Amino acid sequence: CLNDRMIARQRQGAALRGADQSSELDSGVERVAVRAPRTTSVRPLLWALWVLVVLGMLTLLLVRSGLYAYDKRTSLRAARGAPMAVPTLSHNVSNRSGLPDKITGRFRQRAVAGRTRLPLPPSVAKKLPPRVAKPVRGYNALKPPARPSADSLCRTFRVGDRKDFLLVLAPIFVELGLCPSESSFFDVYWGIALNALESFGSSQLGHSSLPVGAILNSVPLMMQVVGEKPSIASLQSACNRYLVKGRGKASKLYASGWCDFTQRGFNARRHSDHGSVLMEFDALRDYVRKRSIVSGSFPSIWIRKSVIAYSQVGIGLVHLAEKDVSTTRAMVDWAEQHIPAGDYTLQEYLAVPMQWKDRKFDMRAVAMLTSVQPLRFYVLDHAFPKIATKAYTNDITSLEDECIHFKMPVCAEPLSPYPARSTDSLLFREGLLPPMRSDKHWDEKLYPAVYKVLLRVVLLARREVIPADEELVRTGSRHKRVQVLQPDVIFDVNGNAYVIEMNTNGFMVGSLHKEFFDATPQIRSATEIAGVNNYPLRPRYEAEATRLLRAHCALENQADWKATAAAGQLIRHHLPVAAPRCLAPTRGPEHPELTEWAALWDMLDEWCHAGRWMPIWPPREESTYANIQRMYADMARPELRAKYWTASDGVLLRFSRWLQLDAGVGARPPLPFCHAAQQLALENRTIERAQCKCPATGRAPPSNSELVHVLNRQRRDYRSGHSDEITKLSDKATHALTFKLPRPDRQRFPVGYKGLAYIPTGTEARVDPSQRN
Repeated sequence: CLNDRMIARQRQGAALRGADQSSELDSGVERVAVRAPRTTSVRPLLWALWVLVVLGMLTLLLVRSGLYAYDKRTSLRAARGAPMAVPTLSHNVSNRSGLPDKITGRFRQRAVAGRTRLPLPPSVAKKLPPRVAKPVRGYNALKPPARPSADSLCRTFRVGDRKDFLLVLAPIFVELGLCPSESSFFDVYWGIALNALESFGSSQLGHSSLPVGAILNSVPLMMQVVGEKPSIASLQSACNRYLVKGRGKASKLYASGWCDFTQRGFNARRHSDHGSVLMEFDALRDYVRKRSIVSGSFPSIWIRKSVIAYSQVGIGLVHLAEKDVSTTRAMVDWAEQHIPAGDYTLQEYLAVPMQWKDRKFDMRAVAMLTSVQPLRFYVLDHAFPKIATKAYTNDITSLEDECIHFKMPVCAEPLSPYPARSTDSLLFREGLLPPMRSDKHWDEKLYPAVYKVLLRVVLLARREVIPADEELVRTGSRHKRVQVLQPDVIFDVNGNAYVIEMNTNGFMVGSLHKEFFDATPQIRSATEIAGVNNYPLRPRYEAEATRLLRAHCALENQADWKATAAAGQLIRHHLPVAAPRCLAPTRGPEHPELTEWAALWDMLDEWCHAGRWMPIWPPREESTYANIQRMYADMARPELRAKYWTASDGVLLRFSRWLQLDAGVGARPPLPFCHAAQQLALENRTIERAQCKCPATGRAPPSNSELVHVLNRQRRDYRSGHSDEITKLSDKATHALTFKLPRPDRQRFPVGYKGLAYIPTGTEARVDPSQRN
């Protein structure tokens, strides 16, 4: 038809130009009919359309026949790390598709050979021979970190020259199978916390002097960032400035009180009694005036603390009247009258605290930092109350009575009966004012508030510590650096928790003050979390933990990881975490040995020796995660994620959430040996005597008399000036001690008691009341 139209048009044109050209046009017409250049662009389109229709019909036949059916249970088994016992594609056994047998036979061959990833329905898969999935990147060959044999040499330790280190920690180390060091080399040092980065690179503490995996109870710069009197106030001030910088007061985090982990504080300095006071006068004046509008009353009471004084020395209460904040000049005059020479911190005094009966109280909580990057943070699940000896009043005339306000619990005549043990005491909980609605209110509402404020402090402080930690890793340091934190915490009448101050060199009380409480089991658990005795309980959970870790590592495909419940939860919290890469380094390619696999094992070893120390970051228990999940959502905000979140944190968080949401089978929790109920009993187990030999003597760890001899010799060397570098870096104060080391109290527990048996089913362990602490 197209050729006929072209011929007709050409003939009409020829008629107009003249009849003499008609013969030439006729010959041209023949040439056009032969070539027909315009018809070649239409026929391929028609062929392509016909092919698409045929393919669509074939696809419809395949779908209806079941060849492309998707098995969700197969995908779920793969996500949980179970062996793939079914192939991914098969022929239709009954061949209802209408396709020739030759085609269905080809599908059968490819399915059995496993050369396709298309899933198939279970009714078809069970009729084919099973195929086990191949190991993903060799994860099934990964093994847990090696532990030394029982008949090898014992690890050695050094402790600082302080009463609690000598009388509490040294006997604990010997009980755990360590030997006191007879030389300047050791595997564990526990003493006064070191702060300066130069101390960790010294000749004795450098990476070439101590063995790989040596443990130091110090994190560089941590004491400077949170452990000094002005530190908490400075940390809060920096938090407020950062959150409102460039965003105004409308910042959601600022408005929600994210930085209100402590009462407002201001630092002051005065070089002499007649010198000027250096202080943020305008900021203090504005804050007091705004607070007076909220409270509707004056005066404003503040607690003044000396920076260099400890043990409740150098503390006093001062008050600001309305006339003192009327002008900046009046503010300066007040400061010159109430701030003596030296460095001081003014902290707002909580005038309406929660009380125990009619007494004010605060608590000594205990926390532990075992890794900076990735962050691993623990808090003891109970605290030790410090109760005032006099009835509380906030009358202005009582500010000078230290026994009412801040000198607790030893001041004048001690309280009797004192709620001994800890905040677990029934006597303590029954005396709280305002009274609790139930006993669960403390465990589920009040004490989790302590977890939140301490976690905020650590997250804010870590930002200053990470550069120093990275510098040590860069220089080749392979030591494990841990830090015990002992914050003083107080509640207001509404149940909000506030950190008063943070101690990085707090007294390890142990059993030195049994009239109040005995914390020896908790301190022993802290040293086991640090790994001083190489995690002796690992044989009880090693096989189960290895299986779970391999299953988690097999989710390296991003699609498989996103199909898990853990990934969905993290995405809802705006914390998308990449799929596992267990062989990838967590600290960059220059440190290939620090892999995700090693980091996950470090976390599991600590979890399974935690006793009553609750893993807060990342959370081990679902209840802990429920209490702090808002913290994870906050960390996803741009103003926090940029500075307070690292990629290595996501490695541990990803596994902990997967363990809770995807790895459990029915009512049985994953890793039941490491569950909180089991750990409660394991904390008070009797430690078996070590079979290793001390490097110096070739004998078993020393007895009490031998330990006293070694410690006395080290102290004599210190006094004579012949001590080594680590002693000079530690506490320089000596104590006139009579070494009477307490014997291990084995009467509380049966001989050979090792905790509860491994629980195959159920979520809780029943603990015999006689075996509780």
